[in-house]
Amino acid sequence: MLKIIDENIVRSLRRFGQTVKHYPGTLCSCIGENNGVPLLNHTCNQGYYYGAPETIIAIRTAISYKYLNTPQGVIYDGGATFTIPRLNLSGAEQRAYSVITHGDILVCDNKTRRDTDILKRGTRDFIYAFDITEVIGIYRNNTKYDATDYTIIEDDYKTLLGDDGLPLTDENGVPTGEVRDKADIVGKLMAVVWATGKGPATGESYTVEFICAQQFKVWEDAGSDRGTDENRLPKKMLTVLRRFVTPVENNLDTVETTQELYT
Repeated sequence: MLKIIDENIVRSLRRFGQTVKHYPGTLCSCIGENNGVPLLNHTCNQGYYYGAPETIIAIRTAISYKYLNTPQGVIYDGGATFTIPRLNLSGAEQRAYSVITHGDILVCDNKTRRDTDILKRGTRDFIYAFDITEVIGIYRNNTKYDATDYTIIEDDYKTLLGDDGLPLTDENGVPTGEVRDKADIVGKLMAVVWATGKGPATGESYTVEFICAQQFKVWEDAGSDRGTDENRLPKKMLTVLRRFVTPVENNLDTVETTQELYT
């Protein structure tokens, strides 16, 4: 029976499988200090620190929908189901099969999408998305900045950010390219460095529009045991499309415990 199952898995992978990057996430303690959402001026990536990715093979199937907490309220956000076998096509065990969990990121390199992130000058000038292929433009309200007003810097699997969350620069404001011992944020991290006298004022928000590889945040395990004692069957994970707007407070946590029920 196992031989038949394994052969079917390999056949499915060869026909429907695709290579996917798995970024394992470690939850940051800052969310416990800010009403359940990550601190905006922190060096974590939406409440997580991510390790170097592992390239795995998986099958992306049915679209699912989950609630998502956003600054605009609670909305449905599109997602997908990823089926991850224990072994890849060469017979090697995939680490993601054992460790993947909520908060991890799955990136489909061969699929791209247009997206945006909202940054804040002097507080967060780096983009949360991994594997960005193009920065289309940067805007403040409806005004687009000239491409000469800023520089986009990139570094693979290391961070160019200091403890204040800003790119490390010399006395003239030029990025040093220096990396920290601990890679707090990995992937193709993109940071915005403004030219002298250009860009929004310190503390003002601005929008970055870009094209990146499709990326999904792992939401939950979708019953990987399949109701059997056999633990070699593929693991199925529900995911949601990764969004990059981080609220400053938890919109679900709005209950005032001291308010009068009747007046």
